[in-house]
Amino acid sequence: MNQTRSTWREPMVWMLVGLPLASVAIGFALLFAAVRPGREDMDTITQATRVGKLLVSAQDEPSTEVATKGLVLRLKGDMIEAVPVDGDFPRGGKLRLTLRASDSQAAERSVELSPSELGWRGVGSLDGGHDWMVELSPDNAAWSLRGHWTAQARAIRLSP
Repeated sequence: MNQTRSTWREPMVWMLVGLPLASVAIGFALLFAAVRPGREDMDTITQATRVGKLLVSAQDEPSTEVATKGLVLRLKGDMIEAVPVDGDFPRGGKLRLTLRASDSQAAERSVELSPSELGWRGVGSLDGGHDWMVELSPDNAAWSLRGHWTAQARAIRLSP
């Protein structure tokens, strides 16, 4: 009695068909896991977002004006002024200017800039013999602009 078995009852058919199908399914599952952000990635994304040189904190929802505008920092006598490049720059509140000497021989300085008729102004001066790393942010730290103030420069532009 020669009875033939069904093709699907042969183990070799399952190895030839089933293993490649299983590897394709596992490949799609791995691709989905790699593309989809995980929980720890979402926490990092919500902490801070960088737009060019502008670091935007997640504490306050930044306005689109801050992400596209810039400021000019300039020395005027014994004052440091921050003047918006565009008149639509969001105004109000004080700004904190932090200056760090790039050669680390001079101490870190912090200047509080109060609102003025043109922008913000604070009492302070710079030693012209040092390059300075500059960070400017509002009191609520919703955004931060960073730049490099070279020695002997009278003004710099901070933009995203």
